[in-house]
Amino acid sequence: MKIIKKLVSAVFAGALIAGGAFAQKKGAATVKVGVCGSSNDQWKAVQYVLDSEKSGIKIQLVEFSAYNLPNEALNSGDIHLNAFQHKAYLNNDASKNGYKITAIGDTLIAPLTLYSKKYQSVDDIKKAAGTNGTKAVRKNALRLAIPSDGTNLSRGIKLLEAAGFIEVNPSAGYTPEMKDITKLVYNIEVVPQTANTLPQTLNDYAGATINGTYAIPSGFVPSRDGLIIEKQSSSGDNPYVNVIVARTKDKDNALYAKIVKAYQSQTVAEYIFSKYKESYFPAFTYGTIDANTASATVKKVDAAVRW
Repeated sequence: MKIIKKLVSAVFAGALIAGGAFAQKKGAATVKVGVCGSSNDQWKAVQYVLDSEKSGIKIQLVEFSAYNLPNEALNSGDIHLNAFQHKAYLNNDASKNGYKITAIGDTLIAPLTLYSKKYQSVDDIKKAAGTNGTKAVRKNALRLAIPSDGTNLSRGIKLLEAAGFIEVNPSAGYTPEMKDITKLVYNIEVVPQTANTLPQTLNDYAGATINGTYAIPSGFVPSRDGLIIEKQSSSGDNPYVNVIVARTKDKDNALYAKIVKAYQSQTVAEYIFSKYKESYFPAFTYGTIDANTASATVKKVDAAVRW
C-alpha cells in the first residue's frame, strides 16, 4: 500500500491539475489532502484503516511550504481536503479571505511549546533577562520569538503570559495581539517571526514558541526539550483543536465522512500516541491505550503502508 505525496511551494501552488474531480482508477477514488510540514505519518494509519475496510479510497498528501497556501488551494478546488490547521486559524483565514470552507472533523492537538538552545528553564531566561516592569523594550533585552501568523501569534503571546514573562490585557481573551501586551515583566522583547523559520533561527533568540508542525521534523520533543508547553483540552469547543477541512459545498460528502471516521479510529489514536510521544494528542474519542499495543500498531502500519 502506498500513499502518494506532493510538495507544493508558493510558486507552484496554483499549478495542481485535476484537483476538482476525483482521480478514478479501477474503482478507487484518490483524495488529495493538503498538509504542512513533514510530521503527517498518522495519515499512514488512516490509509491502513481505509484499506482494511476495502473502502477503495487512496489518500494523496499534498505538502505545502507555508500556512497561507492550503486553504487557498482547497477553496479553488486544487485539493479535496486539508488537515494542517486549528479551528481558530481556519475561522480567521476563511473570514479574511472569503473562503467557503468548513471543518468536518477533529483530528489532533499540537501544543505550542517554548524552546531554547541557550537556557535550560524559564527561570534561567528570567534570571538572565532581569526585570523590566514597563511596556517599553529596554536596552539589552533578551528576544523571545513567536509565530507571526494571526492566531498562532496569539497563542505565542498567551504562552509567554503563562510563563510569567509578560502581562496581557484580559479583555483580549484567546486572541491577543501585540498591542495587548500591557507589561514586559522581564527585560525581554517579543519578536513575531514566520513560523516555519523558527526551528532554524532558534539560536538567534533566547527562546522561541514553535508549533509542533515545524518543531517535530526538526527533532524537538515537547516533553523532553520544551521549557513550557501550552495546556490544551481535547474538548470540541477548544479553538486550537486541529481539523479536517472541506469546501462548504462538500461538507456532507459521504466519501469524506469515511475518511474522517477512519481518522477518528482507535488505530490512529494508538499510532499518534506511540509515534509522536506526547508531541501530538488525539482530539477525538478513543479507548484505553496500552503502550505495547500502540507500539505494535505503529510497526504494523509502517510495514503495510509506504509513503
